[in-house]
Amino acid sequence: MFKSLIRINFLFLISFFTMSAQDTEEGDRDLFDMSLEELMEVEIYSASKKAESSFDAPLSSTVITGEEIIASGATTIEEALRLVPGMIVREESNGNYDVHVRGNESLPPGNFTFFTENSLTLVMIDGRRVYNYINGGTFWEALPIGLADVERIEVVRGPSSPLYGPNAVSGVINIITKQGFSNSESSVTANVQGGNKGTVIGSFNALKRLKNDKVSIGLSGNIETRDRDHEEYYNWWTGEYTPRSELVNYNNGNQIEDSYGWFEEVEMAKERLGVNAFISYDINKDVNIDLKTGYQNSVSQSAFFENFYSVLGDRTSESFYIDLTSKIKGLNIQASTESGVQDIARGSGFISTMDYNKIDLNLDYSFELGNLSLQPAFNYQQATYSDVPYIEPNTIGLMNAEQQLSNYGFSLKADYKLLNDKLRLVAAGRLDKYNVPDDVYFTYQFISTYKFNENHLIRAVASKSNRSSFFIDSYADYYVDGQVDVAYVGNRELLLPTMNMVEFGYRGKLSEKLILDVEAFRTVFENAVDFQPTEFYNSAEGPIIEFNYFNSDLISTQSGVTTALNFAPSDKIQMRVFGTVQKTELENYDKKETGINPFTMELPTYNRVDQENKRTPNFYGGMTFNYRPLDKLSIYSSFYYMSEQFYRHERASTSEQLGTTTIDPVTTLSIKASYEFAKGFKGFVNARNLLAGEKDQFGFADRIGALYLAGINVNL
Repeated sequence: MFKSLIRINFLFLISFFTMSAQDTEEGDRDLFDMSLEELMEVEIYSASKKAESSFDAPLSSTVITGEEIIASGATTIEEALRLVPGMIVREESNGNYDVHVRGNESLPPGNFTFFTENSLTLVMIDGRRVYNYINGGTFWEALPIGLADVERIEVVRGPSSPLYGPNAVSGVINIITKQGFSNSESSVTANVQGGNKGTVIGSFNALKRLKNDKVSIGLSGNIETRDRDHEEYYNWWTGEYTPRSELVNYNNGNQIEDSYGWFEEVEMAKERLGVNAFISYDINKDVNIDLKTGYQNSVSQSAFFENFYSVLGDRTSESFYIDLTSKIKGLNIQASTESGVQDIARGSGFISTMDYNKIDLNLDYSFELGNLSLQPAFNYQQATYSDVPYIEPNTIGLMNAEQQLSNYGFSLKADYKLLNDKLRLVAAGRLDKYNVPDDVYFTYQFISTYKFNENHLIRAVASKSNRSSFFIDSYADYYVDGQVDVAYVGNRELLLPTMNMVEFGYRGKLSEKLILDVEAFRTVFENAVDFQPTEFYNSAEGPIIEFNYFNSDLISTQSGVTTALNFAPSDKIQMRVFGTVQKTELENYDKKETGINPFTMELPTYNRVDQENKRTPNFYGGMTFNYRPLDKLSIYSSFYYMSEQFYRHERASTSEQLGTTTIDPVTTLSIKASYEFAKGFKGFVNARNLLAGEKDQFGFADRIGALYLAGINVNL
């Protein structure tokens, strides 16, 4: 079925590609056609919810253009984020990544695998939330778009809930597509490449401006297939990488059987397919309507849900979305819906498949009163998940019900300029009413910037944001019969995790060839959700262990500095060097010392300690070097580094040696060489992870080696 969909998708794409190419007028856009200052003045919307120069943005933020992503050779959107300061990007298996803004991951430490997922960063496509509400985070492989769709990626570092609502806790990643970018010209973009490890990647985007100059239509599609570096798994029982047949359940000591569904496709890392369509109508200069729709089908083998055998597992997703946006003078309207089915633990002995539907509505209006800009906004979010259609007699689901999470929020942002526009004051506040928990939360953002002249700007920020509830946290109702019955129970009264931040920053154009960006931040994260056995008792049917979700007393305090230096010594060379130094201190961490004793019915024991969270590397960053020795030849090299990390898994409660690992420093070097053999057509060779050395970057996941590719880029 998957391969048939690929064939149909490509036939459709190729025909549209050919049709659109006939009328395009623009050739390939090149990074070297822009000065360093122009690159730093690229427009950004996400930092303040209004279009402005990225140099003037009031928050710590970075824009990476689609041209640079293609030039860099990044094979996925996640990998492209290694080009952005303040990003921690670990590869779990070939093409599957763990992405965090500044860190605060795996809290509390020493818990189950699903606590490693980044639930603190809001990811959007053209302002449409693609956040996952099962257990938080983003299913990156389930994004319907490909690299050819990307106009730019805007990354905002720091709490941003006052602008975007819950889950914009550590930051926001907004992927702006060519469909969502106002462009009067027709265009065709394609990126196709293949290489070792069974890797085939292709994406196409074709936009056509019709003759009346009021209507634009577009179509895009993407495919990706990848194999793992090897077919072994880290075995929790032995502490070694072994074949599937030798895996042992660390919870009960039973060896996996051939009849078990776990790890159904041992060699597979990722398979995905997406197709998108777009139409835009400019009624007049003040009114326009955009409609986007798309479909995706994906499966990946990555770290997400606990399976007791190894850190990796399969998850699948199939979904369809509709996104309608309209601008009527100062009024912005966005309404979107997404429906689909996800299996978060394919092959498990329980029902892990759920139907879901998400609805989002955003309304905001901007008006000017002299130097004061006001932007009131209303937002409604609703998500419904159900495993009922898949539950049969003698089967067990995670919720065994249809459940709903929703919230509506009102916000107001005021933006005031004075002293001849040198001083800028921004204040934003938002009230959100949630159905789970049944409570109201207030978030805020206070910002001041001072622009000494066109070359130097300083800023100060104080902000607070919160996460939302998730379905598993809130509605888990999982019960397994055995010698000892096990119950997983959700909690609808959980306090929402929150983050407070204070930050100071500086941007400076030190010369025409040198630009510096520095940000110093301090965050405090509280109300982390924990999941532990809290009761062990006898019933008429026998002993029962009850696991519950609750708010821990853990407090995570992070202090750090991120620096980025952009340098263009000539019109043939562009460089960027960036890095983050940070330290994260944990207070009131209940470190699990012993596990459950089923014979004495004793619960785990804990030792409350204060310690450093070494899961977040103390230093991470990178360097890019873009060189054009000839007009038609360009070479882009990128270097990414993470210092030593420490990962503690739930397994540590029964075996500290087998459940903890020190991850050696990760160093990756990637190089892409491109040659334009015809106008708008480039052939290239691409090498990724050249210095990775087949090392585990995540903790108990795959050992990642080098990836070699060759392909063609088209930009007409």
